[in-house]
Amino acid sequence: MVKILVIGAAGYFGLRVSQFLRRENHVVYGTTRSISKENLLLSNEIIPIVGPVESSDKHPAWLDVVKTENIDIVIDFSGIQNGIKVIVEPLIKLSKERQSDHRAKIGFIYCSGAWVLGSGYDLVNDLTPVGTKNSHRPPPSLVAWRPEVERQVLASYDHLNAVVIRPSLAYGGTADVWDYYFSQIYTAVQKESPELTLAADPHGALGLIHVDDVASGFLAAVEKLELVAGRKNGYPLFNLATSFESTQLILHRAASAMGYKGKVTVTGAPKGDGMPDIFLRAFNTTINADSSRARSVLGWKPTKTGMASGIEIYAKSWIGGHLLKQQAAKETKK
Repeated sequence: MVKILVIGAAGYFGLRVSQFLRRENHVVYGTTRSISKENLLLSNEIIPIVGPVESSDKHPAWLDVVKTENIDIVIDFSGIQNGIKVIVEPLIKLSKERQSDHRAKIGFIYCSGAWVLGSGYDLVNDLTPVGTKNSHRPPPSLVAWRPEVERQVLASYDHLNAVVIRPSLAYGGTADVWDYYFSQIYTAVQKESPELTLAADPHGALGLIHVDDVASGFLAAVEKLELVAGRKNGYPLFNLATSFESTQLILHRAASAMGYKGKVTVTGAPKGDGMPDIFLRAFNTTINADSSRARSVLGWKPTKTGMASGIEIYAKSWIGGHLLKQQAAKETKK
């Protein structure tokens, strides 16, 4: 049992990872920006810390908890671009204090993402250079800043037991990342539209992973952290992916699973410079990612076989989450 702080514990990844950690009897603290999520964390046996991670306060609440509660490991799902300054540097300072007292380094697990690998059909592993002059495939602009954050996290080995995890595009549960496409399909079903056009790459293929397998990957990293991190000659960065599936097939099967009877046309990812175009180009990144190091080094054992094969379940789980969000929005307006 170790004490773990999950930054972004009420989010899609953060909540599922926290649940998996509790199943193994780890003590889990979790940050959330919204006081409305406090009971969600409590009901999942997570000790809540309410407030933003990016704080002008010299002693933000989450960092005080790391210090006063002797947190062993911090997992970062914040996705903020200034995470090195806001999260990593304060943790390094605190870990140095512990080291000076002959105590263990603080553990740190950073959630990046497979999009940094760039787009292409050839198989790439977690040793493939990203975001450098030696990289063959540039990351999409949405995440172009992330490779440098990864490098700085990995460079903190003198003072942190740091690991970088790169999940692929996730499905299962509420799967908010699919909202742009699935909400269009759902609306077309409700309106009985005869035709539906989706701005996605008709020739693309997505590297995919179920959210449960993401959670088990982070759990594996927690339990192997001291064995794989904190050394100059190590490279504790791991891709997490379980399938490589046609974008067009997923969207067509999702439409069918939701009950859409009309014609679906996939026209290509948009090329604009603003949102949502930048996000959609990242979403449509074709990534054939190898995860064998996570299996062999971390002992990770994913259990889900793919999205298309279970699309009836995953499309309906998305609908359930979508309706819950609509209901919550109505309650907020009352």
